[in-house]
Amino acid sequence: MDIARELLRERYFTNLKQSDDLFVGIELELPIVHLTGQAVEFSVVFDLFDQLVEQLPLSIEKADDNGQAIQLVSDETDDRILFEVGYNTLEFAFGKAETIGEVEKRFLTYLAVMQPILKNRDHLLTGFGVNPFWDKNDNRPVASPRYEMLMAYLKLGAGRDDVHVSHANYGAFIQGSQIQLDVTSENLLPTLNTFNAIEPIKAWLFANSYLWNGQLDTLISRDVFWEESMHGVFPENTGVFTETFDDPETFLDYLTRTALFTRTSETNAYYFEPIQATDYFNHDEIPAFDLVGNDLVLTPSPFDFKTHRSYQYQNLTTRGTVEFRSSCAQPISSSFTVAAFHLGLMQELSAFEALIANHAFYEDYGRDYPKLRRRFSVPDLSSEELDDVTKFAKDLLDLATVGLEKRGFGEAKYLAALYQRVKTKENPAIKALHLLEAGKTLSEISEIFADGKDI
Repeated sequence: MDIARELLRERYFTNLKQSDDLFVGIELELPIVHLTGQAVEFSVVFDLFDQLVEQLPLSIEKADDNGQAIQLVSDETDDRILFEVGYNTLEFAFGKAETIGEVEKRFLTYLAVMQPILKNRDHLLTGFGVNPFWDKNDNRPVASPRYEMLMAYLKLGAGRDDVHVSHANYGAFIQGSQIQLDVTSENLLPTLNTFNAIEPIKAWLFANSYLWNGQLDTLISRDVFWEESMHGVFPENTGVFTETFDDPETFLDYLTRTALFTRTSETNAYYFEPIQATDYFNHDEIPAFDLVGNDLVLTPSPFDFKTHRSYQYQNLTTRGTVEFRSSCAQPISSSFTVAAFHLGLMQELSAFEALIANHAFYEDYGRDYPKLRRRFSVPDLSSEELDDVTKFAKDLLDLATVGLEKRGFGEAKYLAALYQRVKTKENPAIKALHLLEAGKTLSEISEIFADGKDI
């Protein structure tokens, strides 16, 4: 018996849902900026957490190794507010909900308290997929084993020929907008295949992580960081799927080529050079490191698969959901466009499959989805490419609108900003670059992306 394969089957396939009811699990990551253009002051964001506990029904759920609160939980819902990887990013991880509207209501309640506290001290939460002052900030990891391990692991890429990212601390300055939707054994593969096929369109529609003062010729630096770092040593471990899955076993084949790189205990976290799951038990010993850099040797154990996690852009989770994780964080006024887009298409999955199967876009550009995602995330698309990607985006938005209207919760309104992008042929990253060319500073653009009109 292939032990690794069966461990992955148990981990990911056992919690698939029996019902096709659609609930939403939304996660929003937002960068904190110092509006003077300097590094974020940790004293400001630490004080923010103290005040949130005083002013809202929130409790401290986790603290870092220094005793500082790093994760708050709602006393009324399953919402959490936490520092993500570093102290310059806040994540809003909302509890499972029936509608987008109820999540938005809670989000706005949090922002109404948070933004004045931050603004009073020249800080702000804003809507970018990469912190505009990433090169000024202190990007140390949150002082907790998980995040310290992650950043130490990424530093293993220094000097490797197959790793091209020079910023091992990138996890502390990139931000995403993610949604999880329940899947069943029947709709899992159609979900993975169809959404994977539109990654080139999403690349343009949600592009918002241009690396300010960097050297990357892309509007989605997050892709480069994920795929060309230690996470992408094995291409199956992150990014766009390179193949279409015909049955559950072919998807499981793909998962066996993803990586293991860590073992955790109650008191420590260890990391090691990535090993493909299919090869894991062929190792008698695994050279590893603890968080202070000491060498040790681990013996492969089935227990290690409890921390297995891959980073595909359509990611099957252990909760019986698919997490869509390729979209940059959006301008705050457009925070729920990502959720609405995916939810609407998921509601119309059969029609979505038919649209993907026959769309003219693929006749012109082919179906090398990873290559096409990179192609449509560059700043200088030709007029023909821009016409084609926006036409396809419009078709997808129209279908998503049908799905959301069928749900009957008034959620189609969250697509308005996306229709505007298609009309103007200007996504958030391009909008920000145009504002910069017009003489706006990054601080001013940060304020526009924090509370401006739909972008």
